[in-house]
Amino acid sequence: MSVVYDLGFRLRSALESSPLGAAFQPFAGAVSGRARVIAVAAQKGGVGKTTTAVHLAAGLAQRHGMRVLLIDLDAQGHVASSLRAHIRMSADASVTQVLLGQVPDLLAAVVPTTLDGLHVTTADKGLAGAEAQLAARIGRETLLARALRPVRAVYDAIVLDCPPNLGLLTLNALCAADEVLVPCDLSVLALEGVDDLVRTLDHLASGLGHAPHLLGLVHTRVDRRNPRQNAAIRRAVQQRYAGLPLQSEIATNTAVPTAQLHGQVVYAHAPDSPGARDYSALSDEVHRRVFARR
Repeated sequence: MSVVYDLGFRLRSALESSPLGAAFQPFAGAVSGRARVIAVAAQKGGVGKTTTAVHLAAGLAQRHGMRVLLIDLDAQGHVASSLRAHIRMSADASVTQVLLGQVPDLLAAVVPTTLDGLHVTTADKGLAGAEAQLAARIGRETLLARALRPVRAVYDAIVLDCPPNLGLLTLNALCAADEVLVPCDLSVLALEGVDDLVRTLDHLASGLGHAPHLLGLVHTRVDRRNPRQNAAIRRAVQQRYAGLPLQSEIATNTAVPTAQLHGQVVYAHAPDSPGARDYSALSDEVHRRVFARR
C-alpha cells in the first residue's frame, strides 16, 4: 500500500498506512513530544562529523535502548554510505520533498535499519539544490523544526547530521535542535570553525529569540602520538570555551574507516576495538548529560 500524501495526514495514519508501518509499530506508543533533538554540526569538513553522528545515534539506540532517528541533512549522503549494510529498503520520500512541502510527513522519508532502535533518512542528493529553493520561503529557518514536531512523539532522540557549512540547512538544524554537539579535531583551523558556529548560535539567540544549548565539543581524530601539540590545542580550547570539551575523545583508529568500507558501524564490525570503545564512551557521556537528567 502506498502512503497517502494528504494535508490532513496525521501521525497515526502515517504509521498505519505506510508500507513501513510494521517497522514503526514498536514505536507507536511513545509519549508525545519526548524526543530530544541533537544537531551534530561543524563548519570545517574532515573532522569526523558524519562518523560521530552515525555512532552517537547507533550508540544511544544499542547501548541505551533508545528509539533514535538519524536525519541526514548533508547532500553527500554519507550517512547511508556508512550504514549501507544495515539498510534493507528505500524510503517513499526524501527530506528535500518534506522541506519543500511536497510531502507533509517526515516519516515518509524514514527507513528502519537492522540495528535495534535506529531509523534513518537515506541519501538525498536533492538537498544540494534545496537551499536555493528554500531561500524564498517565509519562515525558511524553521521548516525542519515544524516537520519534526509530530516526529518527536515517535522517538526518544533525533540526531541531525548537518552539512559542513553554516548555510540554510544547518541553520534549519540549529533552529530545530535542543542541543548541539560540535566535533573538533585538534587543529587551529577546526578551532576557528568552532568560533564561527558559536557566533551563529549567538546570532540565533539575539535575532530569533531561540538557540539550542551547546552540549559541548568532542575532540575527534586525536593522534595520541603527538601529545605536545594535542596539549597546546586543548589549552586553547579551554581558554576560549572553558567547561565545554567533553571528557570523551575519539582517537584515530583503523577499525572505524574499515567498518565504513563495509557499510557498518564500528560496534558491529569491530566491537572490541579502541574506536568502538571511544564512541561507546561518547554515547554514554551524551546520554548522561542529556537524557539521564530528565
